[in-house]
Amino acid sequence: MKIILTGSLGSISKPLAQELVQKGHQVTVISSNPEKQKSIEALSAKVAIGSIEDRNFLTKTFTGADVVYCMLPPFKFMEDPNLDVRAETFKLATNYAEAIKESGVKKVIHLSSIGGNLEKGHGLLIFHHIMEKVLQKLPADIVVIHIRPVGFHYNLYQLMEMIQGKGFLESFIGKILTLRYYGIKGFLQGQRGIILSNYGGNDKVVWVSPVDIASAIAAEIQSPMLVRKVTYVASEILTCSEVAKIIGTAIGKPYLKWETISDKQLLNGMKQAGLPESLAKDITEMNASIHNGLLYEDFYQKKSKLKGNVKMKDFAKDFAVTYYKQS
Repeated sequence: MKIILTGSLGSISKPLAQELVQKGHQVTVISSNPEKQKSIEALSAKVAIGSIEDRNFLTKTFTGADVVYCMLPPFKFMEDPNLDVRAETFKLATNYAEAIKESGVKKVIHLSSIGGNLEKGHGLLIFHHIMEKVLQKLPADIVVIHIRPVGFHYNLYQLMEMIQGKGFLESFIGKILTLRYYGIKGFLQGQRGIILSNYGGNDKVVWVSPVDIASAIAAEIQSPMLVRKVTYVASEILTCSEVAKIIGTAIGKPYLKWETISDKQLLNGMKQAGLPESLAKDITEMNASIHNGLLYEDFYQKKSKLKGNVKMKDFAKDFAVTYYKQS
């Protein structure tokens, strides 16, 4: 098959390209960075250099393809604090939809996310819902499969500085809570490993690796793709306390805890750290949807299976390597 992949050499697109090439498919990878060309060609894939903001480029690249894989790029919030992620998502999603129609492509894989079904209440993840809605309006003869991964293991890297005792833990709230959970002796001895968020403790989170997501997408691409559907990709369900224990043990901090603070405390902490207020509010609401269970309601209702092979204990080894490099 002739398959077009977006996402350049990202954590999902790269292993996806590798697997599809190995299976004998003709793969073209879209990248906006010309410097990626040699690396993409090294995978035995073709390269299309251009932007997904360019509808004509997308249409030309999609033409003649059997399947296209569409994903949104990471939004650079810190570079543009005033970025309207909802408007930007709608613009990019519309580009994709128009290019799909004009190119004649009949099979589409869309990388969505847990929460893609929700219209509100999950903050930052709203852009996946917007993309799903736009693609659902494509003509009925175009098969669209929405892939909804759950929590990515590598999102835990965002907590590394906190685990190291930097940033928010140096704040008044961080110090008070560290003293509460470890006592004055533990605090003075440096037992300052603690994760603070507005979800944690016994809250359950569903986890997955980008490698397993890529495998799930490859399986869907190589299936008959006869009807529109949603597919969740997950490997295991763990409480935040269980995650803290696994990660803590891997980095030599078996006492690491993951405790819950209020929405207000998290919001104020992120604002103090320099995050734009709108972004801080979206992250707070997203995390709150984990704590109150809203985010995973559809996943459980559909009785989604845990098929991923990479577990948290596997990821913890990679986390430890990065942790020690940065310590």
